[in-house]
Formats: sequence, structure tokens, C-alpha cells
Amino acid sequence: MTSFGAALRQAREGLGLSTQDVALRTKIRGDYLRALEDGNLAALPERTFARSYLTRYARELGLDPQPLLSDFDRALPAPAGSSAATRVTTPVRPARRPAALWAALAAGALLIAGAAAYQFTRGGNGTQTAVTPATGASAGVPAGTGSSSAGGAATTTPATQTVRLTVKVVPPGARVFLDNRDLGTAPVLAFPVDARRQAELRVELQGREPLRQAVDVSRSRDLRVTLSPSGTASVLTDAARPVTTGTKATGTTSGTPADQGSGAGTGTGAAPKPTPAPASAVKVTYSGPSWTRVTDAAGRIVFEGTPPAGTVKGFPKGVTIRTGNAAAVSVSVSGGPSAPLGQSGQVVTRTF
Repeated sequence: MTSFGAALRQAREGLGLSTQDVALRTKIRGDYLRALEDGNLAALPERTFARSYLTRYARELGLDPQPLLSDFDRALPAPAGSSAATRVTTPVRPARRPAALWAALAAGALLIAGAAAYQFTRGGNGTQTAVTPATGASAGVPAGTGSSSAGGAATTTPATQTVRLTVKVVPPGARVFLDNRDLGTAPVLAFPVDARRQAELRVELQGREPLRQAVDVSRSRDLRVTLSPSGTASVLTDAARPVTTGTKATGTTSGTPADQGSGAGTGTGAAPKPTPAPASAVKVTYSGPSWTRVTDAAGRIVFEGTPPAGTVKGFPKGVTIRTGNAAAVSVSVSGGPSAPLGQSGQVVTRTF
């Protein structure tokens, strides 16, 4: 198994999904998904489509596709003189005899003439016919994905728009999440995300009041976050206009957020102070990258992401930790010795 395949399988199993579940979400054939995880390059379609499938699969699992594409390119280098992302392999066909070639050209001309006459006839009745641009392999999109056929007419599903999200945080060093996807340590600059009307932005830093708020990412945004000391509302603003005058992780606000629904804030001007939690009761240390989800006793997600090696996180007792690479995650409880949760690549769920 190649390392990009192992990363895909680890992330999928960590999310509790089967390849069939991902196939239904991404519209990619299940045998191609399994071939990517197994590193079975011979079972994949031509190189351009395989890279496109790998990119879509990684994004569906919340992974950064670029390192996986680099690993794929090392396993299957592009032919000399071609681009890794744009090279399309042209199958070798036997040469046709001149007579057969002229017959094929004549048949093609008849088909074109018939199509033109049909379009002209429809136009004469006052009906306009839309001309659909080329789709599928000729447009750089893998065949069989994003299109359907009904009555012989091909329809193309519009591609998801990508916007850029910038998040700068004071003080620096906070972790930034969007819909539980770990975007990295602030500042996050022009990070590509799929456009949508509502997403949850979460910013966390040890010793500071976390911020959790719904934001509109249907367009590119340049956001600023000020994390206040614990017990004091943190602040989210837009570089172009104010977003809110203060928000806490509980959703209580001292004003009406511009990107939040009418029921998101209390309008009371003050948020109740939470009971301080012993953040270091359960200490989690990462010796390597590993997808991790941490839930509290009520089943609420308090952390989800793939921290890099060297990351140390603290949680109160009573949390449940699920990780996709148990050997890279060590846990210490109440200052006791730190021990890994399991073996390399093992998916483990434990409560502390």
C-alpha cells in the first residue's frame, strides 16, 4: 500500500465510512476508490482522471490533497515532456486504410449535416436550442462523473465554486477550523474552500475563550479574530465590515452577528461565564499526524482534525478520543505517564 492510499483509508475509517458511502457522495466508482487506497495503479483509469479522483476523494475526507498528489506523482511519474496535471494519454490505434478513412469522413459529414438541418427546423418553429459545451474527458473532467443522460440529452452538473478564506487571529498561534476541518495554525491566508451560504468557523487557543460562529463563505472572506481571556467574549470582524461585537463558543453574543441567524444571540449584552475546566487533566501528545475526534460526556465534538507532529492538546476528564493512527497519539491522565493508544494505522476509541 502506498502512503497516499494508507492516508485515505485511515481518514475514511476514522470517519466510520465505507468505500460505498464515499462512492455515493463523490460519484466515483467504488473499485477506483479501493484501487486508490490499495495503491493498485494498474486498476486506475488514465493518469489525469486518477489524479482528479484522488483530489476529490481527499477533499471529501477533509484532507489536503496536495501532499497526496505529490506522493501519487512519485509512485506514477508523468511521462517526459508532459505536465503531471494536464497530460492525457492518447491510445495507440492501428492505421486505417485510405478507403476506410474516406468512408468514415463521409459518414461524419452526413451526421453533421443532419444535425444542422434538425437545428434549423427547430429554430423555424420559434424554439431556441441551447448548445451544450463539451463535457467529460474532452473538457478535462473524468467521464461518468458530474453528468447524466435523459432521453439522449446530456446534462452537466455545475462544478462547486471555490472561494478563498483568510483568517488572522490575535494572539497568534490559534488553530482554525471550518466545519470541523482543520485549516491549520493562524494566520490562514487565502485557503481554498467550497463556497456555501453557511459554515461553522471555530478558533481555539489554550487559555483563551474559543470562538465558534456561523459564517457566510459564499464569497471570499478576510476575517479577523481577537481571542479574549477565558470567560470574556471573543470578537470576530470582517476586513470590509463588522461581523459581530463579541461571541462565545456557546453561541451567546452581545450583539446580532451579521452572518448568524436571528436566534443565534441572546441580545442581553453579557454571556454567562463557564465553569473553568481542568484543561490538562487529559494530555494528548502527537508524535506524528493522525486524524482525531474528541467528544465530551454528552457526545458533543470538542475537537476534530489532523494535528501535525509535536502538537500537544489538553482536555478535561470524561472525554472520548477516537483516532485513526493510534501509535502517533499518546495520552497522559492527571500528570501520569504518557502511553500511545495503539499500533500504527490502528483505529482506536477510548474514554478517559
